[in-house]
Amino acid sequence: MVAAVIMTAIMLTTISVAIFYSTSLIDMNRQMMEYEYAKEQLTYAATALEQVAFGAGGARYVRFSLTSTRLDLVSSSGDFVVYANGVQVFAGKLASLRVCGGPLVTTVSRLLYPERGDLSGELGKLVVNASDPIVIVYEEFRGGACAYVQPRVRVFYNAQLRVTEGGASRCYNFFTLHVLNMTRGRVGGSGTIPVIFRNVNLKTAEYRFPGAASVTVEVEFGGREYSLTVEGPAACGSRPVDGSVLVVVRADVEVSTVP
Repeated sequence: MVAAVIMTAIMLTTISVAIFYSTSLIDMNRQMMEYEYAKEQLTYAATALEQVAFGAGGARYVRFSLTSTRLDLVSSSGDFVVYANGVQVFAGKLASLRVCGGPLVTTVSRLLYPERGDLSGELGKLVVNASDPIVIVYEEFRGGACAYVQPRVRVFYNAQLRVTEGGASRCYNFFTLHVLNMTRGRVGGSGTIPVIFRNVNLKTAEYRFPGAASVTVEVEFGGREYSLTVEGPAACGSRPVDGSVLVVVRADVEVSTVP
């Protein structure tokens, strides 16, 4: 009789442990699948952000499943300051879109978008040229598995144009600087929800640099500095170029989950 009770207790304990581990394994797989889906959607979100900010404009949305994952727009504690040839052209907080997995999800630091390059190198590139995307997508384990969409600034050469100033003909190199500024809209909800990107404001400002054929853009953020120089033609026909004109285009994109 005692042996039967002992055997029954052992069997019940074994069954309970097996049920616990199988349930945990199923839950872990579910959380991992949802997190992997969220990371894939973030790469689509990066493309949608760029289209909304500097392409067709308007609005785009990407659907996320938030059963175990969490989504938020987080702002930096320090300022993101941009200079062009020593002149400050932008200063503000850097906002990133963040998706974190459930408590059973783990990961390692790696770059998700663009597909080529290394994470430390891309995170250090606060200024990029026309051949690089204006946002990067990466993941890391920081108290939990999280993936981020982080913007940066982009500068590129447009063309050399002649303009009339005071009745005289001048020749300038024209450049464009893109600044993507994400702002928080109405965020909330659970389950399968749309994350909507709306271009709510587009501002342009012009800066002239007489005698300069190139533009050097420098960014200061979080104790880091990064600069990039974009060259333009030094001559305009048979004489030196009169200077450079930088057009700063700032796109304010609202991120919300409520239409």
